[in-house]
Formats: sequence, structure tokens, C-alpha cells
Amino acid sequence: MTSQFIRGFAEDQQKQEALSIDPNILLSHHLMIIGATGSGKSTSLLSLISAMQTLKQTNVVFDATGEFSDIPNAVHYKLGENANLDFANLTVSEVASLLNIHTPMLIEKLAQAIESLKIQKNIVKETGILNKVNKSIKTFDNERRQLRSYATDYDALLITEQIIQEFSVPYSDAQADYQLLGQELDTLAIRQLWSEILNVKNVLNAPDFKRLFNLHQSRLLSAHLTTQTDLFYVLKLFSEKDSQNKTLVIDVSAIPADSATSRLILSILLKQLITLRTTSQQRLPITIYLDEAHRYMPEAYQSLTDSGIFKVLREGRKYGIYAVVSTQSPLDIPAQLRGQFGSLLVHQLNDSEELTALISNHKFNQARVRDLEIGAGFLKLFNHEPVAVNISASHIKHETQSPRFR
Repeated sequence: MTSQFIRGFAEDQQKQEALSIDPNILLSHHLMIIGATGSGKSTSLLSLISAMQTLKQTNVVFDATGEFSDIPNAVHYKLGENANLDFANLTVSEVASLLNIHTPMLIEKLAQAIESLKIQKNIVKETGILNKVNKSIKTFDNERRQLRSYATDYDALLITEQIIQEFSVPYSDAQADYQLLGQELDTLAIRQLWSEILNVKNVLNAPDFKRLFNLHQSRLLSAHLTTQTDLFYVLKLFSEKDSQNKTLVIDVSAIPADSATSRLILSILLKQLITLRTTSQQRLPITIYLDEAHRYMPEAYQSLTDSGIFKVLREGRKYGIYAVVSTQSPLDIPAQLRGQFGSLLVHQLNDSEELTALISNHKFNQARVRDLEIGAGFLKLFNHEPVAVNISASHIKHETQSPRFR
């Protein structure tokens, strides 16, 4: 990371002078900003973004609520408006989660359906589904081999119909032809999964879902929509080039902030950033900002170790990805991830359980943390003792600033 120092971000309370902070110490082991509502977390986050822009560092803000729309010198992409996610770039497990598919057999059929639709579009080069009834196994295997060197785009709106084709089976009597993928559909198996299959169709046809993933069949309809850019492409550009003090803001507020879909999409984006860095020789440092950490944690039934935030915090540093995470409570961060933060900025905390979780690993004075004023805090840099600081007020407007009495 740069050898320049961050200035204008924090003031040493005791010395009453501005701190010059080495970003390699502050950020290279990740930074967690903690504090109760109204204690100054958002101001700290915005002040740090502004300081890093001055150093011409690459910043990426993942905005789950649309509260960071006024950051200057920023490029804004809003999912569902001027940006989308391309289904062709999603893994089968990610598509399954988005479509609420949890039955193992249906997940297997989904994987087969996606492969079939890719063959239909890129190898067969015809519209519609790939009919598997009476299709030669030899022909299909040859098409699969060809697919490896072709594009991976497919018509996601046909997933439901193609899933049904994946239930193609031979006749159950002497007329069975095992040179074919199948001769009829297994209607019994389809009936058993029919409610889940119908749910997949409903999700795919929902207008909001089509808008988020740009799944509009009608060219006439698409022509009236704002031109959308694939967010994976945007991340690739920002992860490989010097940003020249520009900040990338990825706004996913079109999805309810605390929904499973919002968590999943944020996780997908974070994992994609890791993937881009693992397949690239570029190691320019990127600082990512995640406000309200609980919005990035997976649902209880999902694996933490497969989540985007887990991968960023555990693997990101070796690829030059450094995270600044803001949270109201250290308990929002699972115990197995709290140790990944080498630097802490602690604003006012009142809950004894939160204070205990914080103080058990770091040398903070519990009473002084309770009594902190708005904007004041304790800054603990990696391998340093905590220092009482005042955070410089940010000139950037923040949408969650509390209304004041007149």
C-alpha cells in the first residue's frame, strides 16, 4: 500500500493535534468501526473514504441501503437501474439460492438445465429449450465437449421448462432405448417436486427479479429501460486499474436491505472480487467499505465459510483487498471473524455484553468507552495501544444523519 500518510481523519485528544496514520498499519489487517447508533460510525466511515480519495487510493463502497449516494468523486452503479448481475457469471449454487431451490435432486436438475440451455444457445444455436426426449446420448456428449470452448451465456427465463426436460428417462419396459437420453418424462418425479418447480417459475417471472438480472425477453421492453452494465465487469475494471481518486459505489438498495436476497447478492459480489484477484496478477490495494456488518452475514442455514465476507476477511489481504467494516455491536461479527481485524475504532458502547466481547481481546477502559461523546473514540492500530481520538467531521452528506429538534 502507499507510503503516504492519512491526514485529516483523526485528532489525538491528549496532544490535540492531527494524527498522521500509515494506511499499511490502519488497513492492511482490516479495520472494524464499532459504536452505538448516533455515536459517529458513519462520520468515521465517510471521513476515511475522503482521506483515502486524497491519497488516490481505490475505494469500493458496498451500499446495502442507498445511504452513500452523495459521495463526491464517485462512480455510482445501482443494481436494477444502471447495473445488473449476469446469470451466466453465477455458479449453480448461487442460482439455486436466488431461486429458493434447496432440494438436492432439484439442485442437480438445475445444474443439468443450465448446461443444456448453454448448449442450446451456443452450440445448437437455436432459441427455446433443449429437448432431451429422443435425443442421442452420443450427440449430446459431443455438444457438451464443444461447449467448453464457447461462450457460457444462456436464456435464464427458460430454466423452469428446461428443468422439466432433465427428467427425461427411457421407457420402463422392453422398448427402452439406452442410446437415447430418454424417451419420456418422469412425470411421477416431476409431480413430487412440482410446487418447488412452480416457485422457481414465479421467482424468474417477478418484474423486480427480471430488472435486477436484466432478464427481459422483449427487445421492445428492454429499449425503454436504462442501459445497464454488468456489475462483475465494473468490479473487474476497478480491481485492475488505478482509480485516480475515484470511489466506486455499488448500490443494492433496490433489494430489501435485510432480506436473504440482499445478503446473497452482497456475498456474490464480494466473492467475485476475490475471484478476480486470484486470477489476476494485479495487486493494487483496494479498500472496501461495508456498513452495518449484520447485512453481510449469511442466514442461519447458510455456511459462514462460504460467504463473501468470510472469504474477504480471511483471504483478501494476500490479494491486496482490505476491509473497513462498520457495526453497531462487535457481536454482529461471528467470533471466528472478530480476530481478523487488526485495527479497531471504538465509539460509544453501552451494553455490557458488547463491552465484554471487545475488552476480552483488547485493552480498552470499559468506563471510558461508555462515556464517549459523539465523534470521539479509541483508535487501536495493529500492534499499537489504543489512543483517544476525535474523528474529523466529514463534508460528505449521509442519509442517516438523525433529524435535530428545532
